[in-house]
Amino acid sequence: MLALSLAACGTAPSESPPAPNAAAPAITVAPLSPSLDARRPNPVPSPATRQQASVPPEPVAEPVNDDPRQLLRLSGKTVAALLGPASYVRRDGTAEIWQYRAAQCVLDVFLFQDSSGLSVAHVDLRERADGTIPARRCFGDLLASRK
Repeated sequence: MLALSLAACGTAPSESPPAPNAAAPAITVAPLSPSLDARRPNPVPSPATRQQASVPPEPVAEPVNDDPRQLLRLSGKTVAALLGPASYVRRDGTAEIWQYRAAQCVLDVFLFQDSSGLSVAHVDLRERADGTIPARRCFGDLLASRK
């Protein structure tokens, strides 16, 4: 039975395989030229790729100058724009002391009246008694929170 099965699978002796065509030219495939590649349209991005492309990058935080001396010689208006309204204001003649209180530090800004208005002549930054971070870092955080 096995012999009959194998015999049935074979080709009939009268059939012969086709003869190779000796006259057929050889086919060669050349790579596309760069100019043809440039004209080819870009593939359509997948929905996942389009979604990734539409997500804006995270903003990079700018470093904050935590030196309180940067306030020296600024006008009162500029200080108010940088730090907002003072927690406490004291006036003595032509001088004003603006106090800014944060959880970890206290900043005193001493302003004096001149021909153009109030300008900063002195600053005093100190940690509060319960402060756990350095005063300059507290000042930097105070500036960053106002931007």
